[in-house]
Amino acid sequence: MQPIHALALLLAFAPQQTPVAIPTQPPVLAAPPLAPLPSDTLNNGPCLDSPRAVPLVLQAPVTVGNQIVRIDKVVSTDSMMPGEVIGFLYTLQDGTTWLGQRTPDYMSAADSRAINLVLAASRLPADTETAFPPQMRYGVATHYRQFFPVQIQASALSALRVRIDPCVAWPSGRQLPDPRL
Repeated sequence: MQPIHALALLLAFAPQQTPVAIPTQPPVLAAPPLAPLPSDTLNNGPCLDSPRAVPLVLQAPVTVGNQIVRIDKVVSTDSMMPGEVIGFLYTLQDGTTWLGQRTPDYMSAADSRAINLVLAASRLPADTETAFPPQMRYGVATHYRQFFPVQIQASALSALRVRIDPCVAWPSGRQLPDPRL
């Protein structure tokens, strides 16, 4: 007696279906016309790898003064890839400037070293951090600070081997939305 395979049983007792003809032309679907995007769409473009977006709040507390009104890219001028973004400068509604790294998926060891040099050279005197702490350890979020207040002097940019490029800004004259929503 020979063993019966499960696949043979399924094929033997499966209902017989007539083959359906496969059309050679795909069906034409009428797509609704797309509305044009506003020219000041903020959550697209070169800042998508930024951990925060305009006009969100950078960090607690949730107030209008903590809303981001401008994001600038910190670009390395001393890397193998020209124009490599190593971090972001966030300008808040209250006028303060904060430095942050790119999202972890886009950070390399060289990028981390370069952005840590910028942080160490531009941190505020009251802040003791000279390097960004890890955001994940063994796959678990550490909940360490991600953003640090800085004052970057234009004369220091060449020594730090970086430049600051504009990325996205809240339109001037337009009221910020309520950050609690």
